[in-house]
Amino acid sequence: MFFNDYISVNVVKDFQFIEIKKENIFLDIIFEDSEIIILNKPFNLVVHLGYGHTSGTLLNALIFHYKNNFMLPRAGIVHRLDRNTSGLLVVARTIFAYYYLINLFKQRQVIKEYDAIVIGRIEYDGTINVPIKRNIHNRTMMSVGIGGKPAVTYYKVITIFRNYTHIRVSMETGRMHQIRVHISSILHPIFGDHVYSRGIKPNFLGYSKLTYNFLLKFSRPALHASMLQFLHPSTRKLQNWMVSPPIDMVQLLHSLYSEDMK
Repeated sequence: MFFNDYISVNVVKDFQFIEIKKENIFLDIIFEDSEIIILNKPFNLVVHLGYGHTSGTLLNALIFHYKNNFMLPRAGIVHRLDRNTSGLLVVARTIFAYYYLINLFKQRQVIKEYDAIVIGRIEYDGTINVPIKRNIHNRTMMSVGIGGKPAVTYYKVITIFRNYTHIRVSMETGRMHQIRVHISSILHPIFGDHVYSRGIKPNFLGYSKLTYNFLLKFSRPALHASMLQFLHPSTRKLQNWMVSPPIDMVQLLHSLYSEDMK
């Protein structure tokens, strides 16, 4: 640039700024202190604002119930659960706790366990060590394959039913949709997960009409974040929280137990 030169900028697109609304949405708080909040997220609740979700999210609820969280990045949210996955989430209440928790997740020092009900019979505990990447045909989905980021999932068999299995799942990594993608890759998709079913359909043969109708109407992935463990930001003591699956998964397990006892 030289003296008296001018720079001309033409803006050809209007920018629309989203007003973040405070919304009085009920939160099931498991634990809270001056540093963190542990909550039990219900299914059908979106965590972050995004395209098509500018209200009715966990973020909208947090800035209503915890007004100081409005000043934190992402209102203190440091990790996420899929919309239709229920269970435990930790939220920071201070800027120190926010970056402390972000670092714990990066260092893989947060332990999470999930309960899942999958299609088919899994006979043994196992490990899935397959990279995960963005699906080239659908950018909202993930897939396994060469070129993806490393991803490791562990699963333990809890109960084997006639056509389904209740498993406990943990992860060494935290890729988007990791559990759903990995479990589907071994041809045992999570019951109710129509996105990653790979065309594998649940087997309803031989079940009572009552159970058949219940299974048919189960409309979300049977996946629940049941345990969360990490060192507390200020006390540095190892703390552990557990929460039982919601009523829909409890009813699902009860139905499967009842059918197998006949």
